[in-house]
Amino acid sequence: MAETVVLQSLSGNLARTVRDTIADVQARSYVDAIATGNPFESTEAFMERFEVYSAVPGFSMVLATIDGEPVGQAFGWPLGIDTTWWTGLVLDPGQPSTEDFTVEDGTKTYALSELMVDKKHTGHGIAGVLYRGLLADRTEQRVTWLVNPANQNAYAIYRHWGARRVGTLQPAWQGAPQFHVLIADPHP
Repeated sequence: MAETVVLQSLSGNLARTVRDTIADVQARSYVDAIATGNPFESTEAFMERFEVYSAVPGFSMVLATIDGEPVGQAFGWPLGIDTTWWTGLVLDPGQPSTEDFTVEDGTKTYALSELMVDKKHTGHGIAGVLYRGLLADRTEQRVTWLVNPANQNAYAIYRHWGARRVGTLQPAWQGAPQFHVLIADPHP
């Protein structure tokens, strides 16, 4: 990576104060997905989800900039006892029972909700910087996130980071696709 990436850590409250920046990064990162016309992929729908997510206790975010220009972002939160994250989970054969897998206590699993890089900056290692920066101080036993199986580039990167598929899940958000559920050690 020739350019220096600077990370800024944001709480939910602070992240909401830069809402326009977050929307702009999403729009520049998900150009192809937005172009499909699927309402779930729109910046408006993303920002509705962001408002909900950023209010979850423990929400944390990193914003990546190069020369002061926002070029990527990642965010998530620890799954609490009352989480609905796992609702609809179908585990692959060979995984522990759903009950054992989905019981949360606030320290077991960090949910990586979003990781995105401006399309014109992809392929330069920024996603890895975001991933490591977001998880650097996490104490949870595992990290989980959802990936659209059609996004082969992202899927390959996640496997390189040590993620493994454990099942499928279709979130309750209107228009959400069925995702593959990934799990990894937050500090490989």
